[in-house]
Amino acid sequence: MNTSKIGTETNAGFSLVELLLVLGIVSIMAAIVINSFSNAAQDSRNVVARQQQATLQSAVNNWVAGQVGGYERPDPNNPNLVMERTVSYVRNKYNFAMNYWTDAPGIPRNSRSSGGVQGRLDLIRDYLDEDTYEHFSSTSFPFASNKIISGAMQKTGQYLTLSAWEYPDPNNKNTYPKVELFP
Repeated sequence: MNTSKIGTETNAGFSLVELLLVLGIVSIMAAIVINSFSNAAQDSRNVVARQQQATLQSAVNNWVAGQVGGYERPDPNNPNLVMERTVSYVRNKYNFAMNYWTDAPGIPRNSRSSGGVQGRLDLIRDYLDEDTYEHFSSTSFPFASNKIISGAMQKTGQYLTLSAWEYPDPNNKNTYPKVELFP
């Protein structure tokens, strides 16, 4: 007996439709994974910006605590002028940082930039480590004198400001200088 198997031949490959379907599913999954990694990088930059805000706020708080109380001679050219470091005096020193004397009397007042942020950053310099201060100075002020920008913040479009120390009002008697993160 001679039996023939007609129509029982099988192909071992994929059809074009099956191949396109698999490629479509793989590309959708790849897009989801890439988007997840992209969001993780953005989230980590946001965390770094918040940490930098907290570092600056801590430096400002420590500077204020170290300044209030005692006396100082604010003008090296007038050694007879002695000022009590009251909260109001320290507030004015912070708010008008660019107009106060620096540690280098040979270049008084001119050693601070015309923007208040650089002057305020100079005031709290001793409460930051040198690398942090240099990083903020080198990345911020070529772009804007009123913003503090780090490398991470440049990529997210964020910036920090050392806003003016508000004067107390009846509702808020304990004001303090604030470091704000935008946006």
